[in-house]
Amino acid sequence: MRKRWLWAAAAAAITALVLLSTQQTRASWRDQAQGGNATLTSGQLRILAGQSKDYSWTDFGGINLSPGSVVQRPLTISVVGDTRVAYRLQSVITSSADVPLTFSASIVSSVSGCPTTGNPSGVVAGPWNAFPAPSTARTILANSSEVWCLRATVGNGAPQNKTTTVALTFRADQQP
Repeated sequence: MRKRWLWAAAAAAITALVLLSTQQTRASWRDQAQGGNATLTSGQLRILAGQSKDYSWTDFGGINLSPGSVVQRPLTISVVGDTRVAYRLQSVITSSADVPLTFSASIVSSVSGCPTTGNPSGVVAGPWNAFPAPSTARTILANSSEVWCLRATVGNGAPQNKTTTVALTFRADQQP
C-alpha cells in the first residue's frame, strides 16, 4: 500500500513539474502549413548621416560657450537602398557629464529651415527633447532623405575649459 502511495505521489509531482515548467517558459502550440509558390526577396538598407555611416560632424559645437549658449545645426539623414524604412533617433550621448547639455530635435523641410540661431522653420515633425525620438518611428521611402534640426543648449553650472563630444545613434528597421 505504501508503494502505491509513493508511485502516486511521484506521478503527481511529475505532472505538477510539467505544468509549472510549461507556465514558466510560456510555451505555446503552433502549426504550420505550406503555401503556394512565393518568392521572397530581401531588401538593401543603409541609413546615412551626412552621406556617411559614421559621420564626424565637426561643425556641431563651438568655442567658449557659456551656460545658456545654443548650438543648432541641420543634419541630413538619407535612406539608401530599395526598401521603406522606419527609423528614429535612438540616443544622444555625451562623452563627459562635466558639460551639462540638453538636446532637442525637429525635422524640417530643408537645410535652410535650421538656422544657426533662432527657431527652426518649416517644421515637419517634433520638436522632441527626449530620446528615443520619435516614440513612433519615422517611415520614409527608399532613396529619400529628411533634414533633422538638432539643438544643444549648455546648462547652468558648466565649468570653464571643459569639452565633450556627442554621439547620435539612429535605429532603422526595414518595412514591408
